[in-house]
Amino acid sequence: MSMDAVKQIMGELRTLRTNQDEKVAGIEKQVNAIKEAQRIMEESVYRADSSEITGTDDQLKKFVGEDGSIRWTTGKTRVKTAAGVTTVTESGLLDTDENLSNWHVEMKRLANDRMMIKSMLVGDKSTPKMDLAIARHLAVAPRSIAAQISKANYDGSGVGAELIPDQFLAQLHMEYQVPTVVRSLFNEVQMTSNTMLAPRIDRGGRPYIKGTVTSDNPALYPVSTVSMGQAQITAKGLATRYILDEELIEDSAVLLLPAMQRMIAKDMRDALEDAIINGDATATHQDDIANWDIRGRWGSASLGGSNDHRRLFTGLRAAAFDKTDCTLDVSGLDSSLMLELISKLGEYAASDKVLIVSPEALYQNLMGLDQLITLDKFGPQATILTGQLGSIFGMPVVMSRFMSDDLAATGKYTGSGSTTGMLVVSRESWNIFARCGIQIQQEQDITSGAYNMVATERLTFDSLDAAAVKNVAFGFNL
Repeated sequence: MSMDAVKQIMGELRTLRTNQDEKVAGIEKQVNAIKEAQRIMEESVYRADSSEITGTDDQLKKFVGEDGSIRWTTGKTRVKTAAGVTTVTESGLLDTDENLSNWHVEMKRLANDRMMIKSMLVGDKSTPKMDLAIARHLAVAPRSIAAQISKANYDGSGVGAELIPDQFLAQLHMEYQVPTVVRSLFNEVQMTSNTMLAPRIDRGGRPYIKGTVTSDNPALYPVSTVSMGQAQITAKGLATRYILDEELIEDSAVLLLPAMQRMIAKDMRDALEDAIINGDATATHQDDIANWDIRGRWGSASLGGSNDHRRLFTGLRAAAFDKTDCTLDVSGLDSSLMLELISKLGEYAASDKVLIVSPEALYQNLMGLDQLITLDKFGPQATILTGQLGSIFGMPVVMSRFMSDDLAATGKYTGSGSTTGMLVVSRESWNIFARCGIQIQQEQDITSGAYNMVATERLTFDSLDAAAVKNVAFGFNL
């Protein structure tokens, strides 16, 4: 009996399996055929317990080609002879009659078992258990060919694609991004309705020198007027929606729904941080947001419209430009320029403030300043903010990827430029007013076979101070 007999049995089995009406009736015939094929395989030279070892592990090098690839099955190879280099046809590692080592015999057995399972049972479908067994066996290949095994072209036809599975990492990879931490810098005020009115006293009264009574009709004390104001805070909504194919969710090798839930929540955090730094609620945004895909985060489609998240509220950069003398060209930054930028806050420079910088500004402009104290010098008792990387002049330094490095020399985005900047912010003056936190909902649409996943949030970012108060300063042209 030979492998030709096994192939003939396999062909008969395929005929039985493809005829749906005869599947049940022919079940006994299929079982007998499988038993016969198994007997033949056990008697073949591919079984380790009946194979004579005729060589050593070192002789496996003969299956390595000039380019370092493994010759798995019979093919052309170049051999040096007395007459020069000659191209000949030689058997491969899997179909040679030789059994050079125990590892070699086991490798041929695994490959043969996989071939039989695919031919007799699963057809074109995958064989994950056999693939795993083969991958593990390849991982302990003899030293003589271990390096070539690890770099062999497994994907090429005839050199292993039929045998070796591609490795699949059962988790979604995401490129590194600077963590979003700006939201955590500010107090969060919970709103009980969509609009909140917050009265404030902008200025108190004025005392005068008290006069003396010199007549029966003394002069009245001068009147002082208390200046009052009111801030109106209105929450606005953000929403993100995904459409996911139900078959993709069912067939995915990773847990797709939880991964998408994490991703959609991250979308909301990223949008809020971008708006806190780059938002502008005026009719004409100060930046060319229709063409601004900051660090490739948002894509190039549908930017700058009326529903762009950077129109949600006026952020810190725009607020600094709106105020009088709250911006500074800090090109050639040194300690004196840094102090001048901080001084733009006036008396608010004495408040609890924070410095928000881009990654580029941190390493190109701040790390060289002697006044920057990094975390390793703070000491074990230091209190640090979430995401804080250092401290300068007693002010925490926090990095955000949404402080971009593509601004014009004016500090605004115009479509050209390669400068960056930094924000000095009075933390006590700014708050996140939240009406409703992030909510993630998903629903299956049975009429289309799709899942809708939606994340929503209602909030705004604002200051209760009067508009003219210098509670933020922006240093640009770094």
